[in-house]
Amino acid sequence: MIEHQKNKINSSGMYKLQSKSCNKSYVGQTGRSIEIRHCEHVRYIKTNNPISAYALHILNNRHEYSYPEHTMQLLKICIIEKVMNCWESFYMQVLQQQNLVINEQKTMNLTHYML
Repeated sequence: MIEHQKNKINSSGMYKLQSKSCNKSYVGQTGRSIEIRHCEHVRYIKTNNPISAYALHILNNRHEYSYPEHTMQLLKICIIEKVMNCWESFYMQVLQQQNLVINEQKTMNLTHYML
């Protein structure tokens, strides 16, 4: 079981990062491991750099963030960029319909993902 979880965190593709304070999520994609991408989000938070919508959400609302095992979920393993854009758009729409997307990501223009 531990090996199975480790493989997921070392995979690339679509991921969801959840705010521990409000239980709303950020949806993203990466061609690298999602563990590396999580470290980048944390670095943005620690350096007060709102470059990602997730970092902006944490900084603006003073919400908690945690280790990837507690806040990050691999939604779909994927390595092809054009396919990732479609899946990212899909997952964002699903979570928006459930009112589970952080506000900072709701305001993003999703049309460029539809190409």
